Amino acid sequence: MREVVVGHYEDETEAETAAGYLRSIGFMARVFFRATMGAPRQVVPIRVVAPLGAFEILVPDAEAQEARRELGARGQPAARPRRYRWLGLVLVVVWLLPLVYGAIAAVSIFLRR
Repeated sequence: MREVVVGHYEDETEAETAAGYLRSIGFMARVFFRATMGAPRQVVPIRVVAPLGAFEILVPDAEAQEARRELGARGQPAARPRRYRWLGLVLVVVWLLPLVYGAIAAVSIFLRR
């Protein structure tokens, strides 16, 4: 069974809500997390995922057109404020900064020997 993407969401709650709606009317929908920066789902902050990944709704190929029509009739979620995107980027920098600092310190100690 080949699956196709019928919806893209930045937020897991919105994606699960839309997939639940599709399941409630008989579609075999599931949510898939697509990591855009290589971060696994377990380390992506809840509700601050825009820079780290996206959630997609997958349905079987045979149901794709009807599922898109149902999601379109339901409407798109409201656009998220840009501050969440910036907050996500800040969290990534804060998460990586100690690693970069440690690597630079280790290299400088190694070069002084």
